[in-house]
Amino acid sequence: MQADLICVGNELLTGLIENTNAGYLSRRLWAAGISVREACVVADDEKAIREALERALENNDLAIITGGLGPTEDDLTREAVASILELSLVLDRQWLERMKEFFRARGIVMPENNRKQAMVIEGSITLENRRGTAPGAIIKREDKIIVILPGPPHELQAMFDEQVMPFLTENNSSRLMAVRTLKCIGIGESMLEEKIRDLGRWDFPPISYVSRGYEVDLQIKGSGEGENAPAAIAEAERRLRAELGEYIYGCDDDTLPGLVGEMLAKAGMSLSLAESCSGGLLSDLVTDVPGSSKYFKGGLVAYSADLKNEFLGVSREILAEEGEVSAATARAMAEGAKDRFHTDYAIGITGVAGPESDGSGRPVGLVFIAVAGPGGLKTRELNFGGGRRAVKERSAQIALDMLRRELLELP
Repeated sequence: MQADLICVGNELLTGLIENTNAGYLSRRLWAAGISVREACVVADDEKAIREALERALENNDLAIITGGLGPTEDDLTREAVASILELSLVLDRQWLERMKEFFRARGIVMPENNRKQAMVIEGSITLENRRGTAPGAIIKREDKIIVILPGPPHELQAMFDEQVMPFLTENNSSRLMAVRTLKCIGIGESMLEEKIRDLGRWDFPPISYVSRGYEVDLQIKGSGEGENAPAAIAEAERRLRAELGEYIYGCDDDTLPGLVGEMLAKAGMSLSLAESCSGGLLSDLVTDVPGSSKYFKGGLVAYSADLKNEFLGVSREILAEEGEVSAATARAMAEGAKDRFHTDYAIGITGVAGPESDGSGRPVGLVFIAVAGPGGLKTRELNFGGGRRAVKERSAQIALDMLRRELLELP
């Protein structure tokens, strides 16, 4: 099965909102063996939506449209789809009552224009929306499938995973495809390619490299009849794991914060953080993981020298002699967090995020990271390229990898 994605919304074209839905749906579809031919963004314009859908249906078995299901005059996805299929929009009284209850529960009278969201395409399968007022829809027309989803990502993701994927899996009778993504860290894209080339002639499925800061995803894609694709991918994965070893931290939907958190929870260990140049980004990544309260005790963003001294116990001598951006300060920050939060592990990060130097002569991108734990202190000095955000993101990635290596007792 092959799909096109059509993302509707003026706000996506103007850059007011980032289009995260296309990436999410592509990852989910490829993982289920459904290839994505094209992803496009169109305006809130009925003619533009119709043209994109007509093109999608000419080339694919599946078209997925996101957005344009709101209550305002510029939400035109339902109208465009109904027009192409020559179907009517009919009032779903059950959904109308559900919407009224949605607003009543919040102490609000439903605005009259929300009634538009209860108009559904005749003959379509209505998709429940537990997080909003716009229902989704599936329309099956001969050998074509059209899926309509709301634009807000938290609504779309739950609807797609819980209702659309089971339907697509049941109705996918085309040639089997399979995808496996291996997640790597601590090794660059070019070095990865060299190591894989050293394995000799590659008789397995092709590999795509996707770099994300200091992480690289290896996506293995295979196709074939019966069990051929999964078997080929499994053998490719075996060889890659044997060659890359500790550089692979997980696969598919695994995340570095999630894997580290799982290890901490299983070991009954706790974590605290002391951040400076990363500005709380590491704390955000750690607490994005459900259940992180089991092991994460707290963190402190100590941007100034005074706060580093007062709240983390970094001595005035270290700050004066070594500087705020130094290995000694990162170590003292980690030790201070570990002592004050009473945790098994703590991470300290300090550096120059840019775009200008801190006035001390230290270059932009210079970062020191320390991990304090039962085995003592480990410190790394790093020099990152890129802008301010890249320095923060890469600092957080390396800090998590350092903790992962400590937990696994890796060098």
